[in-house]
Amino acid sequence: MRRFISVGLWAGFAAYLLATTPAGAASSSGAAPTGTEKESAAPAAGDVAVPGREASPPVEPEPTFEINSFRFEGNTLFAGDRLAELIDDIAGNERTAADVEKARETVERFYHDQGYPAVLVNVPEQSAESGDIRLQVIESTIGATRITGNKYFTTAQILDKLPSLAPGSVLFVPGVQEDIGRVNRNPDLKVVPSMAPGKTPGTVDVDLKADDLSPFHGSVELSNRNSPNTKPLRLNGALHYDNLWHREHSLSAQYQTAPQDPSQVEVFSGSYALPAPWNWDDTILIYGVSSNSDTAFGEGFHSLGKGAIIGGRYIKRLPPYGSYNHTATLGVDYKNLSQETRQHGTADIKIPEYLPFTVAYNGSLPDTHGLTTFNATLAASFRGVLAATPEDFEAVRYQARGNYVIATLGVDRRQQLPAGMGFFLKLDGQIADQPLVFSEQYAAGGMENVRGFLESEFTGDSAFHATAELSAPDLAPKFGLGERFSIVPYLFFDCALLWTLQPLPGQIPLADLQGTGFGIRGFLFKDLEFELDWAFALEETAVEKRGDSRGYFKVKYQF
Repeated sequence: MRRFISVGLWAGFAAYLLATTPAGAASSSGAAPTGTEKESAAPAAGDVAVPGREASPPVEPEPTFEINSFRFEGNTLFAGDRLAELIDDIAGNERTAADVEKARETVERFYHDQGYPAVLVNVPEQSAESGDIRLQVIESTIGATRITGNKYFTTAQILDKLPSLAPGSVLFVPGVQEDIGRVNRNPDLKVVPSMAPGKTPGTVDVDLKADDLSPFHGSVELSNRNSPNTKPLRLNGALHYDNLWHREHSLSAQYQTAPQDPSQVEVFSGSYALPAPWNWDDTILIYGVSSNSDTAFGEGFHSLGKGAIIGGRYIKRLPPYGSYNHTATLGVDYKNLSQETRQHGTADIKIPEYLPFTVAYNGSLPDTHGLTTFNATLAASFRGVLAATPEDFEAVRYQARGNYVIATLGVDRRQQLPAGMGFFLKLDGQIADQPLVFSEQYAAGGMENVRGFLESEFTGDSAFHATAELSAPDLAPKFGLGERFSIVPYLFFDCALLWTLQPLPGQIPLADLQGTGFGIRGFLFKDLEFELDWAFALEETAVEKRGDSRGYFKVKYQF
């Protein structure tokens, strides 16, 4: 009988070694069915009759026998009838031990092709007189699973996400791949499996080498992403812990201010995310934002309007298609906001409380030359959910009704070019079915939209935005700075079109923003990111004239 030694290379996740050794003097295929005749050794190649020497005895034919059927022992993964179908054509008269070996190999290869590399098929000692040939299936099970190297994630926590490696289960490669991929989606945890023969015959022991990082992270960012009529500098701080209760729950908090005059901008936000109890691949997110600024941004959000937002999201990870990964999201927000107006001096106008619902889809498709991402969102607010009336919304915005529908679409592509160059293209925008209150409009301008203009300098009910960048090769290797540094120069062009629905006299029905320039971005010591842009406005606004230039900077330290 063959013996399991170890498992070979396995699907890019780990190295396994699969080999066989003979048991005693038996062949690797096990003992063949016994016949009634003895086989004689064949003469060696090149033997010739030599005068005066006794000639070798004639070669006797290999014994044959009849095979009526194959019977299987030890099979639980596949029914015997299913296995017999694979080798039906081998049954018949005048069969030999080679035919039995072919049947054994066929069945074993079928198991391996189905994702069970540790399954062996043997031919036990037996008589062929009945015509029924027995094949023994050894479905090796996992004996023990051990984890080493983990500091911040408990052994029980990791094993809980690896049901395919539970002791007693049969090694199934697709299941192990899926479980290992689920574990390794956590940026703070990576595991690499290896396997060896178990102490108990017919078992496999699994060793998992864990490489984990502290789940406590933070960042500090200084930039000049200011909105109109505010001081230039913005200071953002964020903290998050991503393994609460050793269940991979995440708690985060952010704060943004204008350090030159904190009274102008103070934004607090927080969120709590957890894996869905009924499906570990899905995420439940609860968050809140409190802002005294008409424009607030941070990691994961960009909002318009002063006041408070409380929201929830359910993020469903959809089955991948090859390398294409995608998610669907359901969400609801409660918004209690106001907006600043200067029609009769400076004052805040209260926006009626409303409750928008969202459905979103996001996808990403990597390939050998780059990455393409997609996003689409449908947002709708139903006026009757809260007490606000159409007149309440129209008091804030002419012809606004509060029962709006907004479709938001976006696609971007990062393309690798020859000689280490790169190209980035981003297209996005939104379409609204009616005039919107300020907090739901599309905001254009700023470092991450149309450079050459202030942050959220223009807003519109419907909008189209495009950004194109052509980047040069990383300069750090040319200066011998190593992998801990990156310096990438680039050229850019940004544009946006913003439509105001049902404009009042004096309002611009269509605004056109365009900017171009050059910049440089990269990182120092891996932890310190920087970005510097110099942009030229190609269109005139109330703040900029055509040809005006504006510099942007962002420095971010994260751990």
